[in-house]
Amino acid sequence: MSALGGMPAGRGSVLLMAAGLGLALTGCEYNGPADTSAHTSAPAPTPPRSFAENTAEVARLLGLPASDPGMPSEAEPVGKLFLVLAPGDYQVTGACAGVYGARLTIVKADGIPEASDFECDTVLDRFFRHPGGPVTISAVPRIGGPSATGVKVQTNPDPRASALADFSEWSAKHLQPQLPGEFVGASMADTTTVGTLLAPPGKYEFRLVCDGPAGAEVSVSTAAGAEVVVPTQIPCEGQVFTAPVTLPDEGVEVSVSPAGGVAGRFAYKLVPVG
Repeated sequence: MSALGGMPAGRGSVLLMAAGLGLALTGCEYNGPADTSAHTSAPAPTPPRSFAENTAEVARLLGLPASDPGMPSEAEPVGKLFLVLAPGDYQVTGACAGVYGARLTIVKADGIPEASDFECDTVLDRFFRHPGGPVTISAVPRIGGPSATGVKVQTNPDPRASALADFSEWSAKHLQPQLPGEFVGASMADTTTVGTLLAPPGKYEFRLVCDGPAGAEVSVSTAAGAEVVVPTQIPCEGQVFTAPVTLPDEGVEVSVSPAGGVAGRFAYKLVPVG
Protein backbone atom coordinates (compact mmCIF):
# COMPACT_ATOMS: atom_id res chain seq x y z
CA MET A 1 0.00 0.00 0.00
CA SER A 2 1.23 3.43 -0.81
CA ALA A 3 1.41 6.39 1.42
CA LEU A 4 -1.73 7.64 -0.27
CA GLY A 5 -3.69 4.62 0.67
CA GLY A 6 -2.76 1.93 -1.93
CA MET A 7 -5.61 0.76 -4.17
CA PRO A 8 -8.06 3.44 -3.16
CA ALA A 9 -5.51 6.00 -4.31
CA GLY A 10 -5.23 4.27 -7.74
CA ARG A 11 -8.98 4.33 -8.18
CA GLY A 12 -9.03 7.99 -7.34
CA SER A 13 -6.46 8.60 -10.07
CA VAL A 14 -8.69 6.88 -12.58
CA LEU A 15 -11.63 8.97 -11.50
CA LEU A 16 -9.60 12.15 -11.77
CA MET A 17 -8.44 11.20 -15.29
CA ALA A 18 -11.97 10.45 -16.34
CA ALA A 19 -13.11 13.75 -14.92
CA GLY A 20 -10.30 15.47 -16.80
CA LEU A 21 -11.32 13.79 -20.05
CA GLY A 22 -14.85 14.88 -19.40
CA LEU A 23 -13.70 18.44 -19.05
CA ALA A 24 -11.63 18.18 -22.20
CA LEU A 25 -14.56 16.80 -24.22
CA THR A 26 -16.83 19.43 -22.81
CA GLY A 27 -14.38 22.15 -23.87
CA CYS A 28 -14.33 21.03 -27.59
CA GLU A 29 -17.64 22.61 -28.53
CA TYR A 30 -18.37 23.89 -32.17
CA ASN A 31 -18.74 27.66 -31.99
CA GLY A 32 -19.09 28.36 -35.78
CA PRO A 33 -22.18 29.74 -37.53
CA ALA A 34 -25.35 27.78 -37.20
CA ASP A 35 -26.17 25.33 -40.03
CA THR A 36 -29.05 26.91 -41.85
CA SER A 37 -28.84 24.83 -45.04
CA ALA A 38 -32.06 23.04 -44.25
CA HIS A 39 -33.84 26.38 -44.09
CA THR A 40 -32.28 28.05 -47.23
CA SER A 41 -34.71 28.41 -50.16
CA ALA A 42 -33.88 28.86 -53.88
CA PRO A 43 -34.07 32.41 -55.21
CA ALA A 44 -37.44 33.32 -56.62
CA PRO A 45 -37.61 33.05 -60.45
CA THR A 46 -37.60 36.30 -62.41
CA PRO A 47 -41.18 37.03 -63.43
CA PRO A 48 -41.77 37.23 -67.21
CA ARG A 49 -41.96 40.67 -68.75
CA SER A 50 -45.38 42.09 -69.40
CA PHE A 51 -46.72 42.77 -72.88
CA ALA A 52 -46.06 46.48 -72.40
CA GLU A 53 -42.44 45.78 -71.44
CA ASN A 54 -41.95 43.48 -74.44
CA THR A 55 -43.48 46.08 -76.73
CA ALA A 56 -41.07 48.69 -75.38
CA GLU A 57 -38.15 46.33 -76.10
CA VAL A 58 -39.34 45.77 -79.70
CA ALA A 59 -39.63 49.54 -80.15
CA ARG A 60 -36.06 49.94 -78.91
CA LEU A 61 -34.73 47.25 -81.27
CA LEU A 62 -36.49 48.74 -84.29
CA GLY A 63 -35.87 52.37 -83.34
CA LEU A 64 -39.58 53.12 -83.71
CA PRO A 65 -42.18 54.80 -81.54
CA ALA A 66 -44.68 52.43 -79.96
CA SER A 67 -47.41 54.04 -82.08
CA ASP A 68 -45.80 53.08 -85.43
CA PRO A 69 -48.08 50.99 -87.71
CA GLY A 70 -45.61 48.08 -87.68
CA MET A 71 -45.60 47.87 -83.89
CA PRO A 72 -47.83 45.50 -81.86
CA SER A 73 -50.81 46.65 -79.83
CA GLU A 74 -53.33 45.14 -77.43
CA ALA A 75 -55.73 44.83 -80.36
CA GLU A 76 -53.05 43.34 -82.68
CA PRO A 77 -50.14 41.82 -80.71
CA VAL A 78 -48.41 40.68 -83.92
CA GLY A 79 -46.39 43.27 -85.86
CA LYS A 80 -47.94 43.52 -89.32
CA LEU A 81 -47.95 45.95 -92.25
CA PHE A 82 -50.21 46.19 -95.32
CA LEU A 83 -48.56 48.49 -97.86
CA VAL A 84 -48.60 49.49 -101.50
CA LEU A 85 -45.00 50.16 -102.54
CA ALA A 86 -43.43 51.60 -105.65
CA PRO A 87 -41.05 49.36 -107.65
CA GLY A 88 -37.62 49.25 -106.02
CA ASP A 89 -35.28 47.63 -103.54
CA TYR A 90 -36.29 47.58 -99.87
CA GLN A 91 -35.09 46.31 -96.51
CA VAL A 92 -37.55 44.74 -94.09
CA THR A 93 -36.56 44.46 -90.43
CA GLY A 94 -38.25 42.24 -87.84
CA ALA A 95 -37.83 42.18 -84.05
CA CYS A 96 -39.37 40.26 -81.16
CA ALA A 97 -39.24 40.11 -77.36
CA GLY A 98 -40.57 37.88 -74.60
CA VAL A 99 -40.13 34.72 -76.69
CA TYR A 100 -37.24 32.69 -78.11
CA GLY A 101 -37.90 33.49 -81.77
CA ALA A 102 -40.33 34.52 -84.49
CA ARG A 103 -40.99 34.16 -88.23
CA LEU A 104 -40.78 37.10 -90.64
CA THR A 105 -42.97 36.69 -93.72
CA ILE A 106 -43.24 38.83 -96.88
CA VAL A 107 -46.15 38.24 -99.25
CA LYS A 108 -46.25 40.13 -102.55
CA ALA A 109 -49.07 40.38 -105.06
CA ASP A 110 -48.40 36.83 -106.33
CA GLY A 111 -49.45 35.49 -102.91
CA ILE A 112 -46.30 33.38 -102.45
CA PRO A 113 -44.90 33.80 -98.91
CA GLU A 114 -41.18 34.36 -98.36
CA ALA A 115 -40.50 33.34 -94.75
CA SER A 116 -37.41 33.53 -92.51
CA ASP A 117 -37.08 32.42 -88.89
CA PHE A 118 -35.00 34.47 -86.47
CA GLU A 119 -34.14 34.65 -82.77
CA CYS A 120 -35.07 37.50 -80.48
CA ASP A 121 -31.54 38.33 -79.33
CA THR A 122 -31.12 40.44 -82.48
CA VAL A 123 -33.16 41.91 -85.33
CA LEU A 124 -33.51 40.29 -88.76
CA ASP A 125 -32.85 42.39 -91.88
CA ARG A 126 -34.24 41.06 -95.18
CA PHE A 127 -33.56 42.54 -98.62
CA PHE A 128 -36.34 42.26 -101.14
CA ARG A 129 -36.81 43.56 -104.67
CA HIS A 130 -40.38 44.64 -105.20
CA PRO A 131 -41.99 44.96 -108.65
CA GLY A 132 -44.50 47.43 -107.23
CA GLY A 133 -47.95 46.99 -105.76
CA PRO A 134 -49.37 45.56 -102.53
CA VAL A 135 -47.26 43.70 -100.00
CA THR A 136 -48.01 42.18 -96.58
CA ILE A 137 -45.23 41.94 -94.00
CA SER A 138 -45.62 40.23 -90.63
CA ALA A 139 -43.55 38.88 -87.74
CA VAL A 140 -45.27 36.08 -85.80
CA PRO A 141 -43.84 34.81 -82.46
CA ARG A 142 -43.42 31.10 -81.87
CA ILE A 143 -45.77 31.32 -78.88
CA GLY A 144 -48.50 33.75 -77.92
CA GLY A 145 -48.60 36.66 -75.47
CA PRO A 146 -47.27 38.39 -73.57
CA SER A 147 -44.57 38.24 -76.29
CA ALA A 148 -44.47 41.04 -78.85
CA THR A 149 -43.19 41.43 -82.43
CA GLY A 150 -42.75 44.36 -84.80
CA VAL A 151 -41.70 45.12 -88.40
CA LYS A 152 -40.50 48.10 -90.38
CA VAL A 153 -39.70 48.81 -94.04
CA GLN A 154 -37.21 51.23 -95.54
CA THR A 155 -35.50 51.83 -98.87
CA ASN A 156 -32.58 49.41 -99.15
CA PRO A 157 -29.53 51.06 -97.53
CA ASP A 158 -26.98 48.45 -98.73
CA PRO A 159 -25.88 48.81 -102.39
CA ARG A 160 -24.16 45.41 -102.21
CA ALA A 161 -27.53 43.68 -101.75
CA SER A 162 -28.88 45.42 -104.85
CA ALA A 163 -25.77 44.44 -106.84
CA LEU A 164 -26.22 40.78 -105.86
CA ALA A 165 -29.87 40.91 -106.88
CA ASP A 166 -28.84 42.40 -110.25
CA PHE A 167 -26.29 39.61 -110.69
CA SER A 168 -28.82 36.91 -109.83
CA GLU A 169 -31.32 38.28 -112.35
CA TRP A 170 -28.63 38.60 -115.04
CA SER A 171 -27.45 35.01 -114.49
CA ALA A 172 -30.97 33.59 -114.64
CA LYS A 173 -31.78 35.55 -117.81
CA HIS A 174 -28.67 34.50 -119.73
CA LEU A 175 -28.89 30.82 -118.77
CA GLN A 176 -32.45 30.42 -120.03
CA PRO A 177 -34.18 28.16 -120.66
CA GLN A 178 -34.02 26.14 -117.46
CA LEU A 179 -33.54 22.48 -118.43
CA PRO A 180 -34.11 19.21 -116.52
CA GLY A 181 -31.03 17.83 -114.79
CA GLU A 182 -28.86 20.93 -115.30
CA PHE A 183 -26.16 22.05 -112.85
CA VAL A 184 -25.77 25.83 -112.57
CA GLY A 185 -23.05 28.11 -111.22
CA ALA A 186 -22.02 31.76 -111.33
CA SER A 187 -19.25 34.07 -110.16
CA MET A 188 -18.45 37.77 -110.08
CA ALA A 189 -14.82 38.90 -109.72
CA ASP A 190 -11.86 40.78 -111.21
CA THR A 191 -9.47 37.85 -110.79
CA THR A 192 -9.42 34.09 -111.38
CA THR A 193 -12.29 32.22 -109.74
CA VAL A 194 -12.95 28.48 -109.54
CA GLY A 195 -16.45 27.07 -109.08
CA THR A 196 -17.54 23.48 -108.49
CA LEU A 197 -20.51 21.69 -110.06
CA LEU A 198 -21.33 18.32 -108.44
CA ALA A 199 -22.60 16.65 -111.61
CA PRO A 200 -22.56 12.82 -111.77
CA PRO A 201 -20.58 10.93 -114.44
CA GLY A 202 -22.03 11.30 -117.94
CA LYS A 203 -22.12 13.37 -121.11
CA TYR A 204 -22.95 17.09 -120.93
CA GLU A 205 -22.87 20.34 -122.84
CA PHE A 206 -21.02 23.09 -120.99
CA ARG A 207 -22.46 26.61 -121.47
CA LEU A 208 -20.98 29.90 -120.26
CA VAL A 209 -21.74 33.57 -120.78
CA CYS A 210 -19.80 36.56 -119.42
CA ASP A 211 -20.12 40.32 -119.18
CA GLY A 212 -17.76 43.14 -118.16
CA PRO A 213 -14.24 42.57 -119.49
CA ALA A 214 -13.40 42.34 -123.20
CA GLY A 215 -12.84 38.61 -122.78
CA ALA A 216 -11.90 35.82 -120.40
CA GLU A 217 -10.02 32.54 -120.26
CA VAL A 218 -12.18 29.53 -119.42
CA SER A 219 -11.25 25.95 -118.58
CA VAL A 220 -13.06 22.95 -117.10
CA SER A 221 -11.44 20.08 -115.18
CA THR A 222 -12.62 16.97 -113.39
CA ALA A 223 -12.37 16.74 -109.62
CA ALA A 224 -9.21 14.67 -110.17
CA GLY A 225 -7.64 17.49 -112.23
CA ALA A 226 -8.06 16.12 -115.78
CA GLU A 227 -8.95 18.84 -118.28
CA VAL A 228 -12.22 18.27 -120.14
CA VAL A 229 -12.27 21.79 -121.64
CA VAL A 230 -8.78 23.12 -122.35
CA PRO A 231 -8.07 26.81 -121.52
CA THR A 232 -9.94 28.85 -124.12
CA GLN A 233 -10.12 32.60 -124.74
CA ILE A 234 -13.70 33.78 -125.26
CA PRO A 235 -15.21 37.24 -125.85
CA CYS A 236 -17.54 38.70 -123.20
CA GLU A 237 -20.11 40.20 -125.53
CA GLY A 238 -23.22 38.27 -124.56
CA GLN A 239 -22.64 35.19 -126.70
CA VAL A 240 -22.97 31.78 -125.07
CA PHE A 241 -19.81 29.67 -125.24
CA THR A 242 -20.50 25.93 -125.54
CA ALA A 243 -18.32 22.82 -125.37
CA PRO A 244 -18.97 19.07 -125.04
CA VAL A 245 -17.94 17.54 -121.70
CA THR A 246 -17.64 13.90 -120.65
CA LEU A 247 -17.27 13.24 -116.93
CA PRO A 248 -15.71 9.92 -115.84
CA ASP A 249 -16.35 10.76 -112.17
CA GLU A 250 -18.58 13.09 -110.15
CA GLY A 251 -17.82 16.80 -110.13
CA VAL A 252 -16.11 19.45 -112.27
CA GLU A 253 -14.22 22.64 -111.52
CA VAL A 254 -14.84 25.68 -113.73
CA SER A 255 -12.00 28.22 -113.86
CA VAL A 256 -12.63 31.72 -115.22
CA SER A 257 -10.01 34.51 -115.55
CA PRO A 258 -11.22 37.95 -116.74
CA ALA A 259 -8.88 39.75 -119.15
CA GLY A 260 -6.95 42.73 -117.80
CA GLY A 261 -8.19 42.25 -114.23
CA VAL A 262 -11.49 43.91 -115.16
CA ALA A 263 -14.43 42.94 -112.95
CA GLY A 264 -16.81 40.62 -114.73
CA ARG A 265 -19.94 38.52 -114.33
CA PHE A 266 -19.89 34.85 -115.32
CA ALA A 267 -22.77 32.37 -115.47
CA TYR A 268 -22.38 28.74 -116.53
CA LYS A 269 -24.08 25.37 -116.43
CA LEU A 270 -23.81 21.73 -117.44
CA VAL A 271 -26.75 20.33 -119.43
CA PRO A 272 -27.17 16.52 -119.76
CA VAL A 273 -26.90 15.20 -123.32
CA GLY A 274 -28.67 12.07 -124.54
